Amino acid sequence: MVIKQATTSDLDSFYELFTEIMHEGYAGYTPTLINHFLTKDYNKTNFFLWLERFFRNIYLALESDKVIGFIVGDYTYGGVAFVSWLGVKEEFRKKGVGLSLYSVYEDFAKTKKAHLIELYTYPKVEPFYLKLGFKRVGVREQGYFGQKNYIMNKKIGEWDESSLPS
Repeated sequence: MVIKQATTSDLDSFYELFTEIMHEGYAGYTPTLINHFLTKDYNKTNFFLWLERFFRNIYLALESDKVIGFIVGDYTYGGVAFVSWLGVKEEFRKKGVGLSLYSVYEDFAKTKKAHLIELYTYPKVEPFYLKLGFKRVGVREQGYFGQKNYIMNKKIGEWDESSLPS
């Protein structure tokens, strides 16, 4: 397995897996909500712009040049890095792909002087993030899109004002 930072030229192969995972019922989302994500909020054009403008960073896990997993994380702001999405093709789950993707993103966040990584997840996946050292710091009973959200943080460094952009 190889992990690489995605560029706009990787968008088609990334988005194919992103769409596949969304249609599996990611986070228990309804078909209407999945359609909304794929046609509005998280359509291919938006991902292209986020990559092109360095707003979000995407790392891909490749097996024989096929995308088998991804992590989408924001660039840091105020010392906090945020993981938006982590997905692994079903047949590669529980084989260390998600861990490898997360580790690469954490290393990236450290280079940007992040002191904290934050994410929102749902109950079924919380044990994975607990194993990575995250702590649940809050719960939204009816959070984004009516879903129960666990707010999780992992401290990866110390806040330092010298990390502010010049």
